[in-house]
Amino acid sequence: MKKIFRIVLPVFISTGALLGCTEDFLVRDNLTATTDDKWWRLESDLRGYLELVYNNAISPGALGASFQANCRMHMSGVTDETVFRANFGSWQDFPLGSATTSNAYVGELYSQNYRDIRNTSRILENYSRVYMEDLSVKEKYAAEARALRAYAHLKLFQFFGPIPIVTNSLSIGQARNIARNSEKEVISFISSQLDSAAAVLPVTYPTSDAYRISKGACYALQVQLYLTVKDYPKTIEYARKLIDLKSYDLHYATNTAINSYEQLFSYDALENKERILFRRAGNAGAFFRFAPKSLAGQACNSPTASMVNSYETLQGKTLQELGEDSLQIYWKNPLYKNNRDPRMAVSILFPGQTFVNRLLDPFSGTADPIGAAQSTQTGYWVRKYVSALDVSRANSGSLNFMTIRYAEVLLNYIEALIESGQWQHPDIKLYLNKIRNRAKMPNYDEKAYNSQEKLRELYRRERKVELAFEGQRLFDIRRWGIAEQVLTGPAQGAINPITNQPVVVETRVFDPKRDYLWPIPLIEMNGNAAMTQNPGW
Repeated sequence: MKKIFRIVLPVFISTGALLGCTEDFLVRDNLTATTDDKWWRLESDLRGYLELVYNNAISPGALGASFQANCRMHMSGVTDETVFRANFGSWQDFPLGSATTSNAYVGELYSQNYRDIRNTSRILENYSRVYMEDLSVKEKYAAEARALRAYAHLKLFQFFGPIPIVTNSLSIGQARNIARNSEKEVISFISSQLDSAAAVLPVTYPTSDAYRISKGACYALQVQLYLTVKDYPKTIEYARKLIDLKSYDLHYATNTAINSYEQLFSYDALENKERILFRRAGNAGAFFRFAPKSLAGQACNSPTASMVNSYETLQGKTLQELGEDSLQIYWKNPLYKNNRDPRMAVSILFPGQTFVNRLLDPFSGTADPIGAAQSTQTGYWVRKYVSALDVSRANSGSLNFMTIRYAEVLLNYIEALIESGQWQHPDIKLYLNKIRNRAKMPNYDEKAYNSQEKLRELYRRERKVELAFEGQRLFDIRRWGIAEQVLTGPAQGAINPITNQPVVVETRVFDPKRDYLWPIPLIEMNGNAAMTQNPGW
């Protein structure tokens, strides 16, 4: 184990960061450690290095013992789902329009993914020299590395647009002059790498290895890739490949009296058929980061009224179609007569509720005052993944975080069918109702949702509430071109019972000429002469 520890310290951070290195550092992870030509000998060497990549590459939910970049639940703070406030991270800069090319979060996101690309490339350059009796296992490790490298490119593409494709551990000279590839080239590269990996990888793993990239995970990443660029035929093709594996399903509690959706994010469902790609203990810090201040939580992300008011009633009616009077009643008391989509109470905590023996009173109480440091900013709290079992272990829980789950793939498939003109396809009704019914919601009203436009309205809302705070919303509002609508103006919270007016946390700004892509970090621009900046930055 000592040998593994010395060799696997990461080297490649970003092309700009390489400029302060020496040539010798490019072949050594530690200047006193073994070099590449002596290292890649045993299966334990190869597996140990690959394990390092898994520990960095699969996105966590809340910040725990991991990099803050790409913590998907905190990322909801750059969307209309939540407001972010904490003594770490800088997600709040984006909705305020104050982010710059020096933003630390952007820099870490960029460098972390290129570090993973560098490390997976290093595996692929050296794995053939490792002695293993079973060559098929060695090729499986290589396929995992190839898929993880494609995944890192995909994440960079989703955030920054077309980026440089990197397939080897770059020298300093190469790093100083590496240009962006075209969008077509990036898409082709990611897709071909995932196809190559899927051909080798298994459909399932033993429980101990269930976190590893599988054939289905490769298909799910293809679905994300092609939906990002609105290539609906390809999205449909790979979604059907995944569905046809018959290895995944929505999670259902064995006890029908239990809410299956609620159980999915708890310790009772650490193993489930819905997870496609997950980070082990990826939400170990969920209680500490999201729970109320009175329970020693930090309440880093506070849900918005926009999020709360998106949930239908139990009868399948939106608050907007019920009318202004009903909207105000439910805004003032979201749990009015317990008549809301059950997913709302699974995902959000409200004033007046009791959680772990704490009465939540942000407006007149002293334990969780609204707007205070490490307290709710909107009057609401994130509840999804926040387990009462973690109250005494703060940042040391062991909840996994599902980076990709089957419900998301089904919603991606539904979107591709509707947007490609197949809005009458029977799979839309089948899967939308399956997702709704699992949450104890009724079938959608086919008379009301009887056109492409109305079904688009339905699936977008369904996606918002089903995947709340899971890290998909930013990509959704970008893909749909609605970010300037939902991220402009006041970010509101609960209605203050003293003033009878909604809390206004901040005024948000979104520049459609700039903000649909994030900036290439300044350190990369300074260190790479061939790099070009995104428009407006």
